[in-house]
Amino acid sequence: MLVTVAICTLNRAESLRRTLASLAAMQVPDDLEWEVVVVNNNCTDHTDEVINAFVGRLPIRREFEAQRGHCNARNRAIDAAQGDYFVWTDDDVLVDTGWLGAYAEAFRKWPDAAVFGGRIIPNFEPPPPKWLADSLDRFGGAFGASDFGDCMQFLSVERGLIPVGANFAVRGIEQRNFPYNPEFGRKPGRRLIGGDEIDVVMRILESGRVGYWIPQAKVEHCIGRERQTVKYLFRYFAGEGEMMAFRTGPSDRPREVFWLGAPRWLWRETIEKGLRYRIHRWRSPSRVWARLLIDYSMTWGTIRYWRSQRG
Repeated sequence: MLVTVAICTLNRAESLRRTLASLAAMQVPDDLEWEVVVVNNNCTDHTDEVINAFVGRLPIRREFEAQRGHCNARNRAIDAAQGDYFVWTDDDVLVDTGWLGAYAEAFRKWPDAAVFGGRIIPNFEPPPPKWLADSLDRFGGAFGASDFGDCMQFLSVERGLIPVGANFAVRGIEQRNFPYNPEFGRKPGRRLIGGDEIDVVMRILESGRVGYWIPQAKVEHCIGRERQTVKYLFRYFAGEGEMMAFRTGPSDRPREVFWLGAPRWLWRETIEKGLRYRIHRWRSPSRVWARLLIDYSMTWGTIRYWRSQRG
């Protein structure tokens, strides 16, 4: 069994160095054959120097994808790697010493399973704002937080038990049959739309394959100060709303009336939610306006989807 650890990176050389150092410190089973594939997504910094510094410390190789975009880089990794399983993580993550071993044990225990996911613990650059610390359980998804408990359980679309991008694994045959959709993912110069891995995992599970939650496969997701802002959260959850609208498609309401490319009822709902958020933003504790911010952001993302469809 060959396991590919895949990382896509764009101009985060020093963050990548920290991630690779955590991989080098892992306790890898002696009988496990593995490789690290790092996709340089047309970086302009010293990413290649960092990768070269770990040759000899890791079974690492560099691949290059000229077309920027997370999904393009992921698909390049799939084309380049030979793994029987793909274990995906990010260039701003610290992996636990037993991370890869926990996945390898699960692959052997459940050979018929197609998807696996592990715990993601946000690690904030200190000090996080008080409003964020008080409302982290509301905003956790924006920082990749993922924790479905200490016991193994089945992944499930219906119950919302879906692993996310910084820590999940896919069996090779399914990963090659379910590539990443470039309509999702982060691209320079465009709005923040995530969900590329969620789309793939959902399609795999909806096709009838089975997935497992592996709580021992742990990573820390390093969150810099630039992401500890309301502006970032708005962008993130607007992207979530757009992603969800993309998956479900336009509604079939008869005699739909449109304003500026989106249904009139959706504009009205967005304005109402925006006003409610702004009123509570200054009058209420963060745990109150956090939910309102998320609702407003996701509705605004739905409007963006409608407008993009009507061109």
